[in-house]
Amino acid sequence: MKTAAILMLAAGMIFAQGRRGGGGGGGMGDQGMPMQTQHSRLDIFSRALNLNGDQKKQVKATLDDAQKEAAPLRDQISKARQDIADAVQAGKNSDEINRTVNACAALQTQMAAIEMKAFAKIFKLLDAEQQKSLRPVFMMMSGIFMGKNWNVME
Repeated sequence: MKTAAILMLAAGMIFAQGRRGGGGGGGMGDQGMPMQTQHSRLDIFSRALNLNGDQKKQVKATLDDAQKEAAPLRDQISKARQDIADAVQAGKNSDEINRTVNACAALQTQMAAIEMKAFAKIFKLLDAEQQKSLRPVFMMMSGIFMGKNWNVME
């Protein structure tokens, strides 16, 4: 019973990580207050790191390449999440559920590796002063390739 509860919690956490993002659209909010304008991730990276034009192009190319590498994995992760839900819903035993959770975790580990390799490439493009401002970019890397376009904040 305890194992089943833990597995259901883990499955719920996996599903909750599916889409990340934020930012509102443009326009006016309640009481006539302007809403935050939505920016691309590249714009945010560029401002946070004070990228020059050449660096901005290189960061975009790096992330575009990583997105292509991540695309088939993203689809596999989506299927693995559905497999977990199906196994839990079907009342499968804990060993079978553990196998599906572990398979999903292995895929997510591969995705994290793609994210961190892209981050390392970006780090190498920066000068020492820019590298000091890298924390916000690092925080945005988690899950960046789970959508169809890394540059769109969903």
